Amino acid sequence: MMKIGILGGTFDPPHKAHLQIAERAIKQFDLDKVLFIPSGNPWQKKYATSFIHRYQMTKILVEDYNLFEISDIEKSEDVPSYTVETLNKLNHNKNNLYFILGSDTAMKIKTWNNYEKLSLLTNFLIALRKEDNISNLKEGFPFEYQLIDGDKVDLSSSLLREKLQSNLSSENDIPTQIISYIKKNSLY
Repeated sequence: MMKIGILGGTFDPPHKAHLQIAERAIKQFDLDKVLFIPSGNPWQKKYATSFIHRYQMTKILVEDYNLFEISDIEKSEDVPSYTVETLNKLNHNKNNLYFILGSDTAMKIKTWNNYEKLSLLTNFLIALRKEDNISNLKEGFPFEYQLIDGDKVDLSSSLLREKLQSNLSSENDIPTQIISYIKKNSLY
């Protein structure tokens, strides 16, 4: 059975740190692929760009990578997107399923709907954010996990939205094709 990584999120916008984390997870844990899943209705966010725009930007992000795929399994914007329901729909063997998280998100997992069931459905791979450390993570994350090796991640979608609004975005952060898509569709 294939070893699959799941990288879910709002992807508002998707950026190069998402690619870096997925690439590192593939190499370190010998994954066969990483499935990017933009959330349809990110219920913990006050505002999010429409699903279709976030999906299209994420599709652009992964299109040149053979081991990356995108899924629209959470495409409904009418009902909240809950990770536990998505993992149930995927119906993949837990031993070969790896949920990829940034440490900032991992430390908020107890606020997720039915979070206590997640460890029955998947394994966890966590990339440390610049502001986090292992002891914080051990205190805040309730499940067993493995750390994704590499430099701490120092990029966030909220910071990038601010940069985009001020025309300060860089192709070091976001691929030029996504910047073009953002400008063409007057996002942010």
